[in-house]
Amino acid sequence: MTQINAATATAAIIRLWQWAVKVAVMALMRWKDKMSVGVPELDADHRVLIDVINRLEASSGRDGAEAVVRQALVALTRYAEFHFGREESVMTSCGYTELDGHRAEHRDFVAEIRNVTARFEAEPTAGHVDKALLDFLKRWLTHHIMIVDMAYRPIVENSRTAREAAKRFSPLDVWWS
Repeated sequence: MTQINAATATAAIIRLWQWAVKVAVMALMRWKDKMSVGVPELDADHRVLIDVINRLEASSGRDGAEAVVRQALVALTRYAEFHFGREESVMTSCGYTELDGHRAEHRDFVAEIRNVTARFEAEPTAGHVDKALLDFLKRWLTHHIMIVDMAYRPIVENSRTAREAAKRFSPLDVWWS
């Protein structure tokens, strides 16, 4: 039987504890039915954004993570642009009166993610994603869905016009406009 000294056992326990804490925190964001805005396409978009944030956190600090983090930041930017465009199209089709303020929040979020991406490109930090960034992403998306997006739910959730606008919207509407 192999003998393990106390220092080795303690170090192993600490590493296991750190891993367990990271896994517990990584469980992060989960879609909940109460997050639904009443338009299936917009809800699906929100699920994708949650998944990208979860992948970003899961890849942080792992071997080869730099490329994955870079990919996740680009995906987050592009998909946010697509989703925000679709959401704004839906709100426009329904005559949502708070569209300008909503649009400004979208612009600010995309600008912040582009700034984060530029900082990451300048100093990749071996694929480490700052906890403050992950907390910001989770808090922002949760607040945006549960507060800001819920403000338009009464207007869009039973609207045929909203569903049609969501279905018609294409990434080309964002990237080649």
